[in-house]
Amino acid sequence: MKKYFFLLSFVLLIPLLSGCTNMAKASLNSQFTLAPGQTVRIQSESMDIKFIGVAGDSRCPKGAECIWAGQVICAVEITKNKIINQVTLTDSAGSGAATGQDFQNYQILFSVTPYPEIGKTISKNDYRLLLTVSQLRY
Repeated sequence: MKKYFFLLSFVLLIPLLSGCTNMAKASLNSQFTLAPGQTVRIQSESMDIKFIGVAGDSRCPKGAECIWAGQVICAVEITKNKIINQVTLTDSAGSGAATGQDFQNYQILFSVTPYPEIGKTISKNDYRLLLTVSQLRY
């Protein structure tokens, strides 16, 4: 019985040790969606983007009247050529429309869903980051 347990444990451990991942793939100029903790690879750019999570969401909820539109702040980790960069994406418009932010020689268009509603709480795991990455043209 111990032999089978050892063998089963070894078989289950092989994918973890081999570095096999379920990393999603994307390409430049195409929109993709990330859940908190999820990573996408843009192969042509040697770039990985990981959505760490929403660090703050003060957007004015649907159905409310607010003095300030609010903002949503997302923590993202961008690995480019094996260099890890901690990046904060901030949408200060609070409209839910895509917002642009530059990173090195790229523009990142992003939006965050779901949009807050009166009386509804958004779980940290329910957030989604919609991204489009393109090269800046100078």
